[in-house]
Amino acid sequence: MADEAELGCDDYTVFAGSAEHDVMCSKIFWNSITLQPPLESRLVSGDVEQRLRVAGEAGPRKNYSQQELEDLKTEYFLLEAQRVQDAEQRSIYMQKAKRREEIIALLKKQREDRIKKELVSLGHKPNIQIEERRLPTPDIEEMEDIKAVRQLE
Repeated sequence: MADEAELGCDDYTVFAGSAEHDVMCSKIFWNSITLQPPLESRLVSGDVEQRLRVAGEAGPRKNYSQQELEDLKTEYFLLEAQRVQDAEQRSIYMQKAKRREEIIALLKKQREDRIKKELVSLGHKPNIQIEERRLPTPDIEEMEDIKAVRQLE
């Protein structure tokens, strides 16, 4: 206590006659204790983490008008490609339809020519009568077998 009077300050505590190890521990203890300001004086609660927003991409920012223009160009390109493809498909169908009409016209002409030839040759054909086919009549033996089967029933 005499040391306290010599310093003239009540703010310090002097450990006179204590072991060096005890003095060291007490200094660490008193240095670790700090008075926190009251919660009312704090601007932010201690349990809330304050963080800055995550940095965005390092590259240039997107220009949305430029992107819309590129989207329109892409859409126009796709529509144009679709139109060309449809035109090609339509021409293929038209070629097939034309070929079909040509085949039908050829078959019709061949049929007319065949009918004309048949009419010309009709007067010169001999009359051939077709023999009537008769169903074969069952033999007498078969008739007897049928009667025998009916009697058994």
